[in-house]
Amino acid sequence: MDACLTIAIIIIVTVIIGILLVIIIGRRPRPLFNIPNRDLLSFKIEALNKLSGQGYHIKERKNGDIFVQKDNFSATTLVFRQNGLGVDVLFIHTSTNVFLAVFVALLFLFWIAAIVIAIIADIKSKEFRENEITPLLTGHSLTGRICPNCGRPIPFDANLCPYCGLRF
Repeated sequence: MDACLTIAIIIIVTVIIGILLVIIIGRRPRPLFNIPNRDLLSFKIEALNKLSGQGYHIKERKNGDIFVQKDNFSATTLVFRQNGLGVDVLFIHTSTNVFLAVFVALLFLFWIAAIVIAIIADIKSKEFRENEITPLLTGHSLTGRICPNCGRPIPFDANLCPYCGLRF
């Protein structure tokens, strides 16, 4: 298997595993604060009123969680749980759609840059092979010295054209 293909597969697998870990670890509710001596429903209604009064974008999810967004890069999901006489407020780190779009755009830009670099490397390798390695090993320049009489390529160290016999 080609080394570049192996490296590409390793990079792709690593990126996929990394994304899955970020999603799995990031979606766990983590404690934010506790409100003692409150019932869940009244505190949740009060919290919704306070958040909407401040102009935050709010979406209540089917499971009861509340998505709160300030701008394209500031958002979180709040989870409310009754804990005895108090209410636990937890949060789930949330990436907004714009963050996801930026991530995808950067990913595509990375691959475009990688393709451009690969094309440049291929062109440079071809020039190296044809302009340096081939003339060195064969003794003939493919793009260097040309006989002014017959127009054929001749070795740099030749004093006589091997085709027409012109002396230099």
